[in-house]
Amino acid sequence: MIKRIIVTCILLTGLSSFAEEVPVTITPLIKITTADKKLQEGNTVEFKDVKSGEVITGVIKELTPNGFEGQQASLLIDAFKYKNSDKTLNGNIYIKGSDHKKHQEFANNSGLGLTTEYIRGGEVVLKPEKTKLIVFFSDYINSEETPVKIKPAQKISTCYDEIEYGDKIRFAVVKDVYKNGKLYIKKGTPVYGIVDYVNENGWAYDNAQIDFKEFRTKNIEGKVIKISSPVSINGFEILKYKGKRAAQFFNYCGVAFRGKEVEIIPEQDNLQFNVWLK
Repeated sequence: MIKRIIVTCILLTGLSSFAEEVPVTITPLIKITTADKKLQEGNTVEFKDVKSGEVITGVIKELTPNGFEGQQASLLIDAFKYKNSDKTLNGNIYIKGSDHKKHQEFANNSGLGLTTEYIRGGEVVLKPEKTKLIVFFSDYINSEETPVKIKPAQKISTCYDEIEYGDKIRFAVVKDVYKNGKLYIKKGTPVYGIVDYVNENGWAYDNAQIDFKEFRTKNIEGKVIKISSPVSINGFEILKYKGKRAAQFFNYCGVAFRGKEVEIIPEQDNLQFNVWLK
């Protein structure tokens, strides 16, 4: 069950007098759930217009898997457009899974020594016909952002104070990027992220964190491209992507004593991030 559905309408400031926003109710064509390990940021998902039956596509901009301590999965979908025309829709949809509040209350009040750190948060589940969401259509067409999926191409670690503000960290493009129907950035192209913030780990949930605001790469013509798109790597959050769930469980348990370092080894860890090219 979905705990909460938040529909955020991005209104076009200064253009309201030129374009009328018309609500469009949509439902997924097939079940969409964060429990599906094939579902990733940058994927296209399909809905249909409940009224007309037309197919509408959306792009997964952010996907956060669920974790222990009741941390719900979440899904952010935007870039909605009609599949068989150039009509676009405004707004995005942000959904969080159940926080299992009743389970947490039981653990806290049972008197059996149970703790909430062992409870996994709920998955996001969108079901055809049963789940209905609202986006908006207008005659104003937004310029779309293009997702560029990247992965670390060097070891990234805060264990020995190896990373500082201003450092350049090397990533690589995971798959070919197309813009306006043409190849724009080749798979494997190096991408350099400039470190904007570093936080060392500490005691009691104070996890290490590395933030990026700007990335630089080259297109197929060799032109340098600057991508202004924030990425935050938190030692606690990346546990969800490292190892199997049994190993994750023991990693989560230790957070109460000492925050988690950021440590990504490309040969072992399959972590990927999306940056957004305008």
